[in-house]
Amino acid sequence: MPEAERAQVAEQVFVGNEAEEDVGLDQSVGLDAQMGEGWSQHAYGGEDSDDFDRGYTVEGVIEPHMIDGFLHGEENRQFRSKVWEEFTKIRVGGVVTKGQCMHCNAEISAKRGAGTSAMSTHLRRCKARMSVNRVVNQLKSTVMSPEGIALKDWRFNQDTSRKELLRMISLHGFPLAVVDYDGFRRFVSSLNPVFKMVSRRTITDDCSKKYQEEKQVLLDVLKNVKGRVSLTMDMWTSNQILGYMCITCHFTDDDWKMHKRTLKFSFMKTPHTGVAMFNAVLRFLQEWNIEDKLFAVTLDNASNNNAMMKLLKSNLLEKKMLLGKGKLLHQRCAAHVLNLICKAGLEIINPIVHKIRESVKYVQGSTSRKQKFEEIIQQLSLSCEKRPKVDTCTRWNSTYLMLKISFKLRRAFDSLGQQDQEYTFAPTSEEWEKSRKVRKLLKIFFAATTVVSGTLYPTANLHFHEIWEIRLVLENQVPEADAELAETIQYMQRKFRRYWKLTWLQIAFPVIFDPRFKLKFIDFRLKQAFGSDAEAKIEIVKKTLLDLFKDYSDSQETTQAPSVTVQTNASGRYADWDNHVNLNTQPTNEVPSELESYLSKPAIPRSDGFFDILGWWRSNALEYPTLSRMARDALVAPASSVASESAFSHAKRLISDFRSRLSPKTVEELMCLQDWFRASGSTKFSMESIDRCLLDESNEL
Repeated sequence: MPEAERAQVAEQVFVGNEAEEDVGLDQSVGLDAQMGEGWSQHAYGGEDSDDFDRGYTVEGVIEPHMIDGFLHGEENRQFRSKVWEEFTKIRVGGVVTKGQCMHCNAEISAKRGAGTSAMSTHLRRCKARMSVNRVVNQLKSTVMSPEGIALKDWRFNQDTSRKELLRMISLHGFPLAVVDYDGFRRFVSSLNPVFKMVSRRTITDDCSKKYQEEKQVLLDVLKNVKGRVSLTMDMWTSNQILGYMCITCHFTDDDWKMHKRTLKFSFMKTPHTGVAMFNAVLRFLQEWNIEDKLFAVTLDNASNNNAMMKLLKSNLLEKKMLLGKGKLLHQRCAAHVLNLICKAGLEIINPIVHKIRESVKYVQGSTSRKQKFEEIIQQLSLSCEKRPKVDTCTRWNSTYLMLKISFKLRRAFDSLGQQDQEYTFAPTSEEWEKSRKVRKLLKIFFAATTVVSGTLYPTANLHFHEIWEIRLVLENQVPEADAELAETIQYMQRKFRRYWKLTWLQIAFPVIFDPRFKLKFIDFRLKQAFGSDAEAKIEIVKKTLLDLFKDYSDSQETTQAPSVTVQTNASGRYADWDNHVNLNTQPTNEVPSELESYLSKPAIPRSDGFFDILGWWRSNALEYPTLSRMARDALVAPASSVASESAFSHAKRLISDFRSRLSPKTVEELMCLQDWFRASGSTKFSMESIDRCLLDESNEL
């Protein structure tokens, strides 16, 4: 066809399309006048409108709203009629042929030249749409408040409500069978009789689909993470006598904010040997495409974990996927180690706290005793609002909390012993003093466990300081302790030394990236810890640092952020270090390399408040491009596997004696979805609150 003729035909098509849309618009305006405000109350609206449009029909594909034109020769169809607000376009061969009603899913012809009158007629007769409008009008007439005014823009959609139902069940751990409960169905029907309740099987299928959607989103997120990721891992046995492996991923975003996500909560066949666990972890890394992005794995000190980590390290080193020769890959859970040390000591400490435990049991044993105890507390004007609970003998932290609260109510227990002849467990003054020493000892472990158990702030740089504090307490407690307590402390010291020997490098290394301490602090502490053997240990630290720096030097990335400032306060547990710095700091006029420049500069002043260490590295990434990448990866590695262990608490409620038929696949989907939904908006336990907690504890001593 000649060029001029083609231009003439195109002009005629354009004019025809314009006339067609004008007719549709005029009909829509007329329909608006007839139907009033209810016209705009269509199905999917706002940000969720795209979700419904991803489905498929028998004859064509439902197109997303974002593609309204400029596709396959329909550049001039603008679809301006308001009927399209309540219809979804269905394309066949790239051309819109039908519109699908968002209320009843009916399909109406919408070919070029057909106009929109058929769709307008359908909307006037659509029973599903009438039901929705009737509900909205009733709500608007009964809700006399700002919420009632907001109903003007409210739109009901079955699929949106189903998504919210799934989110509620996953987020709060409700049973999937809740959708079959008569009471729940009646309640939902009273809120919106138009909503069609789904079955348990349907909501299970929805859960699987949502899991796959969110998993793909997370895969894209992890793919674009600039730094490396670290993992925490733990095993758990359900009441079904099935073993589950939980793996949590820790990483930072572009703003250097920490995130954690549960990526795996899957059934694992027995036996749980090191080889079997290695194969499971390797498949997981490959499934999530993070095999070449792994920095560290934190887990407890079980023998099968140690065997698994040896195999994993060897495998990744052979593939050249680890940095720094993998020396920092295996991180032992600090909370688990502290728990082992305290449990070992509790075996000897238990006789000391026996009378206090029996006293709490006695008070809690009957309502009359509780009332009597409360009266005594009021008579003595004691300000303690909490009441002691009987501890679990195998959980040292519960013993600490019992002793802490009981000691505040010591006078009440003494008074109860004078007034109640049946109460024969009243501790003597000497026994109260022994319990105070036990509480003081356990308090250090409790505070350290609280700090290293964080998941939303860096704990790697804090780990060493907490362990060092415990080391000093154990050493200084022996001279002033009586024979019974001294035996406990000596036993705990032996456990501590074994742990220190295994982990000193892994817990000391991240402190180098704390600009308040750097390598000189590690040099100083290791000389105190190892004496004549310190030089060899320091050389290991330096070699590890240099090897890691060389591996990171291949590529650089720089970012910029506001500077972070702190105020100095040279006191407390670091007083000896401050004196050492003042005596050994010398000015220099050299222009060293990036690593030498960082290490040679004086440490920045400390403050007692919260220090945003990731924020500091972000703001100094231009000056230290390679070191900032090293710091980001080293600091994000968690000091404990609490992130994985905490998932088991919810799993116990999910797989209870009354809900033990869930398949392992459904369990994993529900566990992961709950964590992902919570991550989108949850209460964060920040490091600032940790500081306040520790400050309150120190004031109580």
